[in-house]
Amino acid sequence: MKPFTYIVPKSLDEAKEAAAQPNTLVKGAGLDIVDRMKERLQTPQNIVNLLPLKADLAGISVEANGDVRIGALTTLTEIENHEAMRDPVFTALVKAASTTGTPQVRNRGTIAGNILQFTRCWYVRSEAFHCLHGGRGPTCLAMTGQNRYHAVMGWSDCVRVHPSNVAPPLLALDAEYSTVIGKETRRRKFSELFPAEPRAENPEHTLQEGEIVTAIHIKKQAANVRTAYAESREKESFDWATTACSVRIAMDGNKIAAADIVLGAVAPVPMPRPKAAAMLIGKEPSKRLFLRVADMAFQGAAPLAHNAFKLPIGKAVVRDALEQATR
Repeated sequence: MKPFTYIVPKSLDEAKEAAAQPNTLVKGAGLDIVDRMKERLQTPQNIVNLLPLKADLAGISVEANGDVRIGALTTLTEIENHEAMRDPVFTALVKAASTTGTPQVRNRGTIAGNILQFTRCWYVRSEAFHCLHGGRGPTCLAMTGQNRYHAVMGWSDCVRVHPSNVAPPLLALDAEYSTVIGKETRRRKFSELFPAEPRAENPEHTLQEGEIVTAIHIKKQAANVRTAYAESREKESFDWATTACSVRIAMDGNKIAAADIVLGAVAPVPMPRPKAAAMLIGKEPSKRLFLRVADMAFQGAAPLAHNAFKLPIGKAVVRDALEQATR
């Protein structure tokens, strides 16, 4: 790890000013950044520590109109245990947060950090390999190498997968995120945080240099909305999902009135599957229906040499999430 200047701002204005400096990284818990710095994949001149700003950037609040605001530095444990998260609308988000990493990771890791973390592809995270996504090589090494945990859809020249557990539930809830950069405050759809075309040259997110995420916003949901999250993994703890699915379901009597399905861990970005979700509208929940919907959710998937297992397991995960949300 190369020497760097460690900046501890006393205010958000100080943090913005520091973040605008060249070759500067902004961190919350720093769980992901440390790994990359140890490999010297990133050698910043400055690191801005946001944790002293928890009074401004952490916590969960319910606004007067019923919308929920989650500060960017809110830990995954706080999401799991907060009273406002007991609403069935947030079941998917709570489950995704509560199954991330280990208790130690959840006590330290923040919601923004989980969303913005770098891909876990071992080729790009190791100094020993010269990978296209890391900008150090001519090709995606995982395409023809060890690709058991890599993408089965949504890729073009890089088969990395997006590692965030909480991103699919937030997309399903049509969340928004707010940022600050310079003197400007921005609030955008959560879907805009991810590149429309996740090529190797594009990072995992669309933030500009020096742009700081301040909060996640979830609009008040109808009383008939339920969410669910399901995933597959190889270990019960301290592991990343091999496939994941978050669903949002609104029931009208015994029929489904509205639906959203978002896949995780199968593409370079979280993958909404609107065609699959549309198959649910106006239908009564059933195992037969969920089988067809799961097949549609993975329509067009193109597995690599070592990860075809993701298709049957991923479809089972979709069915599991749908069954949970409609019980």
